[in-house]
Formats: sequence, C-alpha cells, structure tokens
Amino acid sequence: MRGSVALAWCLFFLYAVWAAALQGLLASPRQLGEWTPDLGLLLLLAWAARLGGGRGGMAAHLLALCRASFGGDPPVGLAAASLGALGIFAGLRAVLEVDRPVPRAALCGLCAWLSARLLVSARVLALAAELPVGFEGVGSQHVLAIRLWPGALLTALACLVLAPLCQRLPGLAALGRRRR
Repeated sequence: MRGSVALAWCLFFLYAVWAAALQGLLASPRQLGEWTPDLGLLLLLAWAARLGGGRGGMAAHLLALCRASFGGDPPVGLAAASLGALGIFAGLRAVLEVDRPVPRAALCGLCAWLSARLLVSARVLALAAELPVGFEGVGSQHVLAIRLWPGALLTALACLVLAPLCQRLPGLAALGRRRR
C-alpha cells in the first residue's frame, strides 16, 4: 500500500470519527433527538461511487468501528448496516444513476431508515431474549418504525447539502478510482 493511500485511509477514519462524534452530540434530546441525521452513512454514500476496487468494504468497516466507539449498538449490527447500505448502492448503481445528488439523497434516507430499523430490531430481539417465557410486552415494531422516519428524512436532506462537501474533504483523493 502506497503511503498516500494509507494516509487517505487514516484521514477517512478521522472524518468518520468526527461524523460519529457530531452525530452523538446532535442525538441528545435537547438537540435534534430523533431528527438526528446519520452522518457516517452520508460520508460513506458520498464516497461510494468514487471508491475504487473493493475499497467500499473497508470504508464501511471503518465507519462501523467509529460508530461502535461512540454508541451502544453492536459492532456486528453496525457493520451489517454499513455493508448493506453499500450493497444497495452498488446494486442500484448498476441499473440507475444513484451517484447524482437527488437519487443519492433519496437512497441515503432509505438506507438510514433501513439501518436504524435493523439496529432497533437487534435491540428488541436482545431484550426479548432476556424476558421470561410468555411475556409479550417488548414493544410495537410498527410504532418504532414510524419514529425512525424523521432521522431518515433529515439524513436525506443533509445528504443534498453535505455530500458535495464530503467529496471534497482534503486528503481523500488517493482513495478514488485510478484512471487506466
């Protein structure tokens, strides 16, 4: 690995840490609460089209590690959510132009909702596993799913504004596709 690529990965990790920390600050009930955008996912999808040859998986894992260090979600669930969003992006990119601003924002909002739904379902499943047999009061999945839409909507809106800035972050150009 060349030195410039290694430095670019370190900088991507640093930007992902900052995104996770800012998201944690904004998630407090006094700030944005359930309207908090998923800034790490925004960073990942802003760079998804530019990452060359298998580098998307590395970016998704780095993002999951950063989010795991600032929250209580399981790292495996965070990695699954990041890799799933990257897989949806790659699958749709083969058919549609999802690296344009509006489709990317819509996809970012949808992936934010799916990621949050996956993580909430993992928490509910973990709580249900600890309950006594026959207890049915874990919570309504439908109410939880509806409460996840504000964050997904704000993630989509933030993607429209912040994705071009994320693509211009200093030091990440070495992660882009190589021209042959």
